[in-house]
Amino acid sequence: MIDFMLILRILIFPGFTFIVLLTLFCDWVERKIEARIQNRVGPMVAGPAGIFQPLADFIKLVTKEDIEPRDAKKTIFKFAPLVAFSFMVLTICFLPIDGASVLSTSGFNGDLIVILAFVTISSFLLFLSGWASSNPYGAIGSARVLTQFLGYDIPLTLLALTPAFLVGSLSIFVIASSQAIPNIVLAPWAFVLFIITMQAELEKDPFDIPLADSEVVGGLETEYTAGKLAFLHLTRDVQIVFGAALVVELFLGGPYGPVFFGLPAFWYSLWFVLKLLAVVVITEYITTIFARLRIDQVLSANWKILLPAAVLSLILTVAMVTWVYPLVA
Repeated sequence: MIDFMLILRILIFPGFTFIVLLTLFCDWVERKIEARIQNRVGPMVAGPAGIFQPLADFIKLVTKEDIEPRDAKKTIFKFAPLVAFSFMVLTICFLPIDGASVLSTSGFNGDLIVILAFVTISSFLLFLSGWASSNPYGAIGSARVLTQFLGYDIPLTLLALTPAFLVGSLSIFVIASSQAIPNIVLAPWAFVLFIITMQAELEKDPFDIPLADSEVVGGLETEYTAGKLAFLHLTRDVQIVFGAALVVELFLGGPYGPVFFGLPAFWYSLWFVLKLLAVVVITEYITTIFARLRIDQVLSANWKILLPAAVLSLILTVAMVTWVYPLVA
């Protein structure tokens, strides 16, 4: 028997349509913040206050002429951006948005590790996108992607284990629903480190060296046009939304909050979006305040600062869970 409710959740809410619209809205919020800080007005024409500008940009790119380099690896060049986008949307479907994930009610134990693995796969597909273009700038940009996500995956995973130890589970649903006191209060140091590491993992300023236009033109995107470029941009935007959503689930209590009246799913979805927007604003302020780092600075920051700090964070968390929290409880 066809489960129409499951199809509705996958295609409409809180699945594909909701995720894409939320991504476009967050893109608009980011562009407005950047404009205000840089003394500009930002998008103003497409829709009220330019709110439809991200959608208009996507449609414009999709309708442009598609040009492929003669020496490109055609199959990978065509499909890697689309597959990377699909993986990121699938990854968000594992997160509880309205009190339950898109694919199941309570997920499964260990889905936190699966989510982090999917992020790695998506980053690897972005590497393949630049490599397949057979462009020297694309090759350099994709090599930087590979170097960066391989390095920052380790501290990101260690820092994601902090909420897991606090709650005693590797289930993202259990971690989000068990935060009577948000983990940001219990382990604020891990929250700060996780924000910085996620910023680097998703190649967002000041860690955007794979796309540094002043150094490698456009990096892995150099040879992309039309729809493929649109999906590369959309993948990066979905990655940013995913990063903010993961922070919400691990440190801010997920979608859970006060239910005043009506359906709990409505309030859970509202709290999720509000918390996510707060994290997006924080990460965008980091983007606009700090200048782009050099490739050597990015690598040094990982191996000399963030990785040791992540290890110390995990040790401190385990010690507190073992000896301090039982005394307080």
